[in-house]
Amino acid sequence: MLIGRFNDTRVQDELPQGFYLEVVGGGRVLLPGSKAPKDLCIGQELRVFVYVDNEGRPIATTQKPFACVNQFAVLEVKEVNDFGAFLDWGLDKDLMLPFKQQLGEIQAGDKCVVYILEDERSGRIVATEKIRSFIDHDTSKVEVGQKVTIAVYEVTEEYVDFLVDYRYTGRLYTQDVESFHIGDIGDGFIQNIREEDGKLAISLSPVGYDAIMDSADSILQKLEEANGFLPYGDFSSPEEIKATFGLSKKAFKKIIGSLFRDKKIYITDDGIEKV
Repeated sequence: MLIGRFNDTRVQDELPQGFYLEVVGGGRVLLPGSKAPKDLCIGQELRVFVYVDNEGRPIATTQKPFACVNQFAVLEVKEVNDFGAFLDWGLDKDLMLPFKQQLGEIQAGDKCVVYILEDERSGRIVATEKIRSFIDHDTSKVEVGQKVTIAVYEVTEEYVDFLVDYRYTGRLYTQDVESFHIGDIGDGFIQNIREEDGKLAISLSPVGYDAIMDSADSILQKLEEANGFLPYGDFSSPEEIKATFGLSKKAFKKIIGSLFRDKKIYITDDGIEKV
């Protein structure tokens, strides 16, 4: 029986308190009647999630948690009491985040980036904010320019650390750290992979070819909004290009050259025109 994970079972017996399920691979577990599907009958096969109740007994449920044991998740704090914090993870029974597994003071409504594990001493499922030791440092399966899901788990005065694809860690150096909060989830892009240790540098904007394509679309959109003409070209200053398009002059020239070859714009002495 796998605690904190999904198990394949077969209904073995029906009692007043619910159904006993025979677990594929060995063991049996109670599925309370309140959690059982309607018309469940003996012999029926059922896939359930198994957790541990307050008395340390394994219990089955057909509810689906947001994450299982040995997985990362971003979860909201429902309550904080004398025993610790309790997180909403999709089940009626909340997930405990013990005080010793917290990195700082938290309160109801906060979001936490956690790793879910089975406590070695009690056998119960708990969460920890101390996620660094569980992060995968083998980044050989990611590549520069790849779009990834990022979740903020640490904010300092100089940089922000993200959980990347709920598996890796990545860092963004920025002066705008105040706009980031623990538990924020969004899209990012792999800007660089350090060869010596596999650490990821994160960009919030596309990089490489995807960045060029996005910028090209943006220039075409600006042309459309300006009735097909923009007074910018090789004669424009780098400052003008940066202020208008958010690009370096070198990148701007590369993109309009590509648009010209694709016959989407004309390049004139006065600027660029949409075909």
